[in-house]
Amino acid sequence: MVSVRIQDKNGFNIIGVKTWIPGIDNNAFGEFWKRCHAEGKIGGIKTYAKKADASETHSEILGVSCTENDPNVRSFYFYVAVETEERERKDDYEIRFIKPYTWAIFSNEGHDIHALMECEMYAWKEWLPNNGKYLHDNGPELEVYFQENKIEYWVPVKEKEDVAC
Repeated sequence: MVSVRIQDKNGFNIIGVKTWIPGIDNNAFGEFWKRCHAEGKIGGIKTYAKKADASETHSEILGVSCTENDPNVRSFYFYVAVETEERERKDDYEIRFIKPYTWAIFSNEGHDIHALMECEMYAWKEWLPNNGKYLHDNGPELEVYFQENKIEYWVPVKEKEDVAC
């Protein structure tokens, strides 16, 4: 069962590797994760990670969809990354700053694609259209993975403006 909470978070740096996701190709994400594991990129990225309890996401590793220009355009850069204190590029890894946002955080049990997809479907099909208070805030969307058996999907949100009649 997916649960949701709203939280304000400070900005933070990520370090990782990226790939271009060409449209609605969900297989591209899984293939990129597999390639990162096979090439040892995950272990390399983790050497630059902040301690989970000192980070904004409290995560082990992140998937970051750079949809800030327009969340309806589903072609974008995707990072496999960790939060970091680093400020400059290291090895083959890029640095990116995630600015402060208010986040709608969708949590679910599990580490697999099905748990993540439940979060995403709930966010886009049920919660965002029906919550009455928040809209997507044109920022990156995060897949947040933990040591324990849970996953989170973070969507940047902003309050809807009151519309006067």
